Amino acid sequence: MKNLLVRVGSALALVLFASNAFCGGAWVPAPGDGDIQLGFSRKTASSSWGANGHAFDNTTRVNGETKRHYHDFRYAYLSGEVGLLPRLSTRFVSTYLYGLEGPHANLEKNAGLSDAWFGFKYALAQGEWPMALAATMRTPYFYDLPGAYSRYLYDANGNRRGVSPEWRGLLKRDYTLSYLLSHSVREGQGWMNVEVGYTWREGAPADQIPVNAELGWPLPVLGAAVKGSLVYVESLGNDSPRQPDDRFGSNATFNFNDASMARAGLSFIVPLGKTGTSIELGYNRWIWGESARRYNEPFLSVGKRF
Repeated sequence: MKNLLVRVGSALALVLFASNAFCGGAWVPAPGDGDIQLGFSRKTASSSWGANGHAFDNTTRVNGETKRHYHDFRYAYLSGEVGLLPRLSTRFVSTYLYGLEGPHANLEKNAGLSDAWFGFKYALAQGEWPMALAATMRTPYFYDLPGAYSRYLYDANGNRRGVSPEWRGLLKRDYTLSYLLSHSVREGQGWMNVEVGYTWREGAPADQIPVNAELGWPLPVLGAAVKGSLVYVESLGNDSPRQPDDRFGSNATFNFNDASMARAGLSFIVPLGKTGTSIELGYNRWIWGESARRYNEPFLSVGKRF
């Protein structure tokens, strides 16, 4: 149980990176146009929901004493979308993790590149109610190692020499097909986006149905807007038996491979004049889950349209 909980937080956070960064709507930029964002977030938690949805504090044993177990994951991410052809664009997210886990007096650190997402979006309809289809792949290319999963690296004599980069992500790959619907509100000053998909997952984690929704509303000062968002991820419970190169296991009370969750967010977006650059400052909170960490996440990003 302890080892499973130690691993859960970073992976759950990464499951949501794709849906969070890719909730940009059904509008497809013209060839050569697009946008790019550089962001920072900090996800922290010291409690979880079990498989039955009941909350509990995360603890671990250190020198015979029970200590509170913390996750402190600090992410930098680069995301964007670029128009390739009429009605067709490519989307991407790359992440860097500075991760801390354990009791405050004995935190384990792991820093480096983490999961990345690459995909395409095709406009089905344009105009007042644009619709699109998107295909996205999550890859562990930047941190994966050959062979069976291990949390630590060892030398030829079996001595531990450090943490493995493989605990910075989910391992294996995801493939998501999603449908997007958008609409402008308040004469184009606000917007509504909905994205619903199906995720096929390699390895032990189950397939999932991710649902993302956001509403942007203009504010009367500085050309700013307030954005509310909701993310819901439903596990389909079809996880396969764990293989040596899978990362996660399960037990009767906590099964990350069959995890579901909901997250709510609120942010403010302020444009920097007419430069096409804007700043977004916000906060996300995980509000429900089964076999999931209870994260809080302030974030800041700078975006540029071109």
